[in-house]
Amino acid sequence: MRLGWALVLVVLTPFASGQPLRYVWWEAESADRHTFPADSHFASARLDDTSHLSGNDWLSSTGPSGTPPPGATYRLAVPAAGRYQLWARKFWKHGPFHWRFNQQPWQTLTRDAALTDRVRLADRVELSWVYLGDVGLTAGDHTFELRLAVQPGENTVSGFDCFVLSRGPFFPRGVLKPDQPAPADPEPGWFAFDPPLDPFAQDAPLDLRHLNEPIAGLHGRVRRTPAGDELLLGDGTPVRFWGVNVSQNQTSQPDPQVDHMARRMAKLGVNMVRHHGPIWLPHSPGRLDARRLDRLHHAVAACKRHGIYTNLSWYFPVWIDDGHDLGLAGYADQPSDQRKPFAVLFFNEQAQQHYFDTLRELLTTPNPYTGLTLAEDPAVALVELCNEDNLFFWTFNRKAVPPEQWQLLERKFGEYLAEKYGSLAAALQRWPKAKHERDDVSRGRAGVNEAWTMTREALADMNADERDRTAEQVGFLAKLQRGFYERAGRFLRDELGYTGLTSAGNWYPADPTLMDAVERWTYTAADVIDRHGYFNPKHQGDGASYSVRLGHTYQDRPAVREPVKPPLRTIQVASHPQIISELGWSNPNAYRADATLLTAAATATQGLDGVFFFIWNMNSGVDTVTNKFPLSTPVVAGSFPAMALMVRRGDLPPAPVAVHEALRTEDLFDLEGTAASTDAAFDAFRAADVPPGTAMPGNLTRFDPLSAWAGRVTRSYDAPGDRDRHLNLRGAIDRPRQTIRNLGGGFTWDYGLGVAVVDAPRCVAAAGFLADAGPIVAGPVTIDSNNHYAQVAVIALDDRPIAVSRRLLIQAVTEEKLQGFAAPDGTITDLGRPPWNLKRVAARVTLDLTDAPVRRVVALDGNGQATADAVTHEGDGVTQPLTVTLPPDRLYTVIER
Repeated sequence: MRLGWALVLVVLTPFASGQPLRYVWWEAESADRHTFPADSHFASARLDDTSHLSGNDWLSSTGPSGTPPPGATYRLAVPAAGRYQLWARKFWKHGPFHWRFNQQPWQTLTRDAALTDRVRLADRVELSWVYLGDVGLTAGDHTFELRLAVQPGENTVSGFDCFVLSRGPFFPRGVLKPDQPAPADPEPGWFAFDPPLDPFAQDAPLDLRHLNEPIAGLHGRVRRTPAGDELLLGDGTPVRFWGVNVSQNQTSQPDPQVDHMARRMAKLGVNMVRHHGPIWLPHSPGRLDARRLDRLHHAVAACKRHGIYTNLSWYFPVWIDDGHDLGLAGYADQPSDQRKPFAVLFFNEQAQQHYFDTLRELLTTPNPYTGLTLAEDPAVALVELCNEDNLFFWTFNRKAVPPEQWQLLERKFGEYLAEKYGSLAAALQRWPKAKHERDDVSRGRAGVNEAWTMTREALADMNADERDRTAEQVGFLAKLQRGFYERAGRFLRDELGYTGLTSAGNWYPADPTLMDAVERWTYTAADVIDRHGYFNPKHQGDGASYSVRLGHTYQDRPAVREPVKPPLRTIQVASHPQIISELGWSNPNAYRADATLLTAAATATQGLDGVFFFIWNMNSGVDTVTNKFPLSTPVVAGSFPAMALMVRRGDLPPAPVAVHEALRTEDLFDLEGTAASTDAAFDAFRAADVPPGTAMPGNLTRFDPLSAWAGRVTRSYDAPGDRDRHLNLRGAIDRPRQTIRNLGGGFTWDYGLGVAVVDAPRCVAAAGFLADAGPIVAGPVTIDSNNHYAQVAVIALDDRPIAVSRRLLIQAVTEEKLQGFAAPDGTITDLGRPPWNLKRVAARVTLDLTDAPVRRVVALDGNGQATADAVTHEGDGVTQPLTVTLPPDRLYTVIER
């Protein structure tokens, strides 16, 4: 093959739209000629497993480049003239390269190109698909060339697996070709879940697109109610947001793929996305990347067309490689792993100027796809001011913040004290037993201590002067942080003309019992209060905080048996909407089918205004690898329809306020703390910032941590005449029996058994260890499942109560894993590959209905379209109960009457 034509696969198959999909697929290793080395550190012969390589081989290189750099040439036969998408499957971001067809001008793929469908090939070796561009080709023979974009002597680390020319949109799925189903070979008791690309047929029985507006922002901005604690659409309709996070990798894909993704989200019930990623040029955080901005603009427009709003998360210190890139003093001398500019945004005016300059360009550049700037577009519902950073978390320390920056902060503390007490010297004399080694009156500096000093554990070892000085520091830092948020809000409104909402924080303090209320007070400078949370099973190994690899160890963990661990218990600030903008049940974990039900129940009963699952990884809508934070899977995204509908329609009423704290900021700054606090629920990546051996404080004894499951938990700040209130929760929280009953009705939880139940007129659902529970009777519905662990939901699709509904959806998900995934004794030996496998559904649903007999019971495929599968059922629901035996290999069943 190296002497003749490249191995080329030419196929003509129908595409989802009904148009023919022509594609040309060729293997990188089958070049007509190439100058890549015969051997490299990553050659297929050196790999233990080549099953993730197309054709079990690839073209790879390591070592310094010669002149010219390694390259390859292929001769291809193109079946028909037209425009084609060109894609390459290659080694992560390594190996930037030039490419061209025939003698056309060379094009370049740079290192910062957006990747998708990342698959781990070996330790520190990943394969990704990357879009190269659209090309116009005639029918017939063509030459394709590539050469590495490196200089002589530069490292040539690279790997190329295969390429594809696709006449229609190409949705990568590992080694699978566009028309190739994943080879299904499920274990006994499991079934394969591998729906084709969703064609979005108009007659699909399950499609929630109608819940969204025709276009997002049709009637104007999302706004707060007059009371301030809830959200309204532009026409005054109350709204809750069932959202997802999307990364730049996904929004940077070609237009048709992003359009498909947005339509798929809307179909599943999503009405807001959180676009989470930097828009600036690498190493130039003050300058926007025109390509990234264009992709953001297109994504906002695509979502808008499907009634999906955007929450813009654009600033995160982790995305800035080096504070020196901002021109900030001290970072050039920091160790390479300590150059992220944590904390400085809140006190360094130079960092703030970079921030505001970038924000101005981001929000005032016209969007070519809408004709509006992001500041003008009502589809941009939220601008998040800062992601996961504050002055009270463990990252506020002298190791992370260079001496030059710490001294700047200390000068500001000195100015604060001098203004408050007349002079810095007079202030420091107030605490003679709290002298600080960095106090310097001549330079106007008052020493500032790190986050660990603002904890109860540290306070226990302080004398009275040290405690009072720490309290003074807390007040200073809180006002400083809040002051930045106030300034950012004014900048958006007064200088950029942005009239949408802002959110001002989503992180945690080092000590929740002491500083949580202080930190949340700083967030009240914005419109919406935010937080993040993850439910993490035990998972250990190199890179386990952000990846899943061979050799990692883990333990399955059901949230449904641990009511204080799911990151859903919120303490809401009165007069402010509350969202959770990052929410995830991390992987690996067989027990994730409770995630959406617990989230929906918490969202509804606590009156949350939005939840955003983390993170949508695939434009096609189905993950193809075992990720740390998988969302696009049959158990999580697949269970969206019933849960999203329940939340957005308001099927469960909000619970009454169970606990309310009337706080005074003066007391908080005086380190009195708060009774109501919840444990931090970090993702494992950010949990690494917590010092080893640090004991995270628990809840104070006078606040039951289960309160938020019984009713709403709220707090106010400096509200005249307000007072603490606490309902008697004995009837709602029964610790001996390990049960919880929501005071608003409709939700019960037996966490001893491990079963949570929703019982509402339009929705009945159960999740957890259903076989152990036996038949679950709720209103006109009985759920009887033999599945060890599952979620089963029955919900009216036509807004009527279940008993009289004309269209009912039964949704069932169980345990999931990629085919071949193996972890004997909890040690991962195989990460698996598509398709997804699920435990076969073993459940019956019995319904006592009225008014009209059943017309048909139909099983749906993964795209919500009717199948020809026969569904076993007895009775008509009126003269005798209707009993439906759920299809063992389907997620959805629809009953029509």
